[in-house]
Amino acid sequence: MIVCHCNVITDADISRALLYLLNLPDAPIPTPGLVYRTLSQKFNCCSCAPLAVETIYAAMERLEKQGLVCPYRSATTRKQLARLTGRKKRTTAETEVV
Repeated sequence: MIVCHCNVITDADISRALLYLLNLPDAPIPTPGLVYRTLSQKFNCCSCAPLAVETIYAAMERLEKQGLVCPYRSATTRKQLARLTGRKKRTTAETEVV
């Protein structure tokens, strides 16, 4: 499935990039931007961003189930993403109150 039409990035490309990223010694949080840079690409129109995020999460789960990514690493990554998302929501809520 093509995720990004501008760069012709497929879900298989994203899975390969994630496999590389999540097996690094200090694995970074696999944001869409980082995944695209790993593929030597960058966002052009950004209309693929929501689908890219969804594809990244699905690929992480699939790679974990296949035993290609350490479950601990995936869990740690998901916690980091949740923590970042939680901070962003709190910041937005705080600015609305003010």
